[in-house]
Amino acid sequence: MHLKFKTVQVFPESSLLTTEFEKVRERILRHCISSMGKEQVAIIAPGTDFEFIQHLLNRTAEMRQIIASGLPFPTTGYTDISKELNLLRIGNSVLLEDQFMMIHGMMSTIKALFGFFRSRPGANSALVTIQEGTTYEPEIIKAIEEILDENGVVKTSASPELSRIRKSLQRNRVESDRMYMSVIQKYRRAGWITESEESSRNGRRVIAIFAEQKRAARGVIHDTSATGKTAFIEPEETVGINNLIASLEQEERLEILRILRELTASLRKYVPQLQLYRIQLGLFDLNYAKAQFAIEIDGKLPQLVKDAVINLKIARHPLLLLHNKEQKKPTIPFTLELNHEQRILVISGPNAGGKTVCMKTAGLLQMMLQSGLLVSAHEDSVFGIFHNLLVDIGDSQSIEYELSTYSSRLRHMRIFLERVNERSLFLIDEFGTGTDPNLGGALAEAVLEELNLHNAFGVITTHYLNLKVMADRTPGIINGSMEFDLKRLRPLYQLQIGKPGSSYTFLVAERSGLPRELIKNARRKVARKHLLLEKLLTDVQHEKSQIKSQADEIKRKDLQLKELIRKNEELTRNTESTLSAKETKLKKFEDKVLRENEEKLRYFLKEWKKAKDKKEVFDKFYRQFVRKKQVEDPRVTEKKRQDKLKVLREIIKPGVKVKLENGSTIGVVEQIENDKAIVIFGQFRTTCDLINLVAVEK
Repeated sequence: MHLKFKTVQVFPESSLLTTEFEKVRERILRHCISSMGKEQVAIIAPGTDFEFIQHLLNRTAEMRQIIASGLPFPTTGYTDISKELNLLRIGNSVLLEDQFMMIHGMMSTIKALFGFFRSRPGANSALVTIQEGTTYEPEIIKAIEEILDENGVVKTSASPELSRIRKSLQRNRVESDRMYMSVIQKYRRAGWITESEESSRNGRRVIAIFAEQKRAARGVIHDTSATGKTAFIEPEETVGINNLIASLEQEERLEILRILRELTASLRKYVPQLQLYRIQLGLFDLNYAKAQFAIEIDGKLPQLVKDAVINLKIARHPLLLLHNKEQKKPTIPFTLELNHEQRILVISGPNAGGKTVCMKTAGLLQMMLQSGLLVSAHEDSVFGIFHNLLVDIGDSQSIEYELSTYSSRLRHMRIFLERVNERSLFLIDEFGTGTDPNLGGALAEAVLEELNLHNAFGVITTHYLNLKVMADRTPGIINGSMEFDLKRLRPLYQLQIGKPGSSYTFLVAERSGLPRELIKNARRKVARKHLLLEKLLTDVQHEKSQIKSQADEIKRKDLQLKELIRKNEELTRNTESTLSAKETKLKKFEDKVLRENEEKLRYFLKEWKKAKDKKEVFDKFYRQFVRKKQVEDPRVTEKKRQDKLKVLREIIKPGVKVKLENGSTIGVVEQIENDKAIVIFGQFRTTCDLINLVAVEK
């Protein structure tokens, strides 16, 4: 699937956010099987094409599902044959045996991949597009297997000439063995042989003898030991046959070289297809690594929309999540929504309270998603598409341009204003700091107004009161704060949308251990209005904490109520089902009785017509049926009923557990009156005939 790929414009190219995105790439690299996959990971970048991003996400999600399901996805044989392909492109070049085996291994994996997707038609519609437009070429493996065995050795059957040479070599080596054994026995009888006996020197087969016997032994001395006590001699008797073997081995090498050259030439036409196979393996490896990383961070596939929008639910910073996992610490999630009505979030709160982490998480997850990576957020989250990302996080002081931190940030703001549009996402940490607070705050407010006028989306962190007030009064901008535990004087790292947060400057100072007199002195130096506003924010935060506790309690009770309603509805359904079943059973019984009576009546009429003695037929029918009915006389039945009621009145009293005849639900008798009992079944109170109840305790 080939789609137009246009990347997100990130400014500045080097920032804390891009550094973290690079760390994400490094984590993915660890899961790569091959160098081809690592090449693909290196070019991961956030794109802007909706269809392309959705396709990449689907590929990753499908691969994660395959891994989670334990399906036998091929993960071996991801061999990089780039060098072999370069050689194949050169005319008259020759690949060696191990290089052909590398191609064979890669082709075996390609075959397995085609087979995997063929066995699951329609199951992996995104991943299967990697092989779109190509087919498995069996002739490549077939050509290699005709020449090489499974160990990469050229087969004797590769050519008639090679077969002749190897047969001759085999015969002469057998003869050489015989001759060497004869010479060794002769030397051993003469006492010339050392412990090592045979060896090889300069590619020739030699016998180790004592150095003082080298003149007595007839042959070619090829070497002596370092101590000078051993000489290595090629016996005179074997020189001829060794020369013949060496000549045949040279012929064998030349014939093998000729065979390999022909095999190389036969595969040269497959270079384009082999190159495509190599790219496919890289893409499968890439998606395998992305899926493994998604499993690490519990990454999910959220909803992707074409508009510019951010709706994060239960979001966590992926790198912080991995770090905390290693430390066995929890990572506090947060929820954040930016839409066309509320495009810019101003986060305030205490230092080290998690403001920057929330902002970086929003930016990093956006970069990951637009790069086709699953994100560490709930699957109900919604991500839009942004075309440029404007980042000002961390110290941006530039030695090269001799700019202070504040000057550098002003330069960034200038470029932000030049590039910003409705498809921009800007992230600014500690907005307006680095200069006089009053002047810096005013300038920051003016810049924020301009960014808002361009309908851009963004998250900023600040301690400036004027920006908190502006966010409260300006359409398109909303306040947010990081919660703080006033009792324990510690941050809770939980983002709350809708209200500004206090910096808790003096509370944090108290926590740090500064003298109280010093803090009191500092309070006196702060303008009264500032302190009042800070106190107001603190009180609001405290009230919010109380409201949250109350809301949690209401939510808990609401869940209990819903559970009771669910059980009530379930009991009603079960009761209705039981009644319906009984009605059905009764109807079947009535139908059965009616059919039996009709059958009996037909039988009586048939016998009546045939019989001469009508009275005898009538008496027989009377004895069989009418008298049986009389046994069930209503008066007799009523007596039985009264006897049963008498027993039941003794047994069933208020508080006794009972159930209906042929029923399973147990209730408690509340009251008895006129042979009627009021029984409580769960949440229901119902009146039942005493005759229809059964005591379950006695």
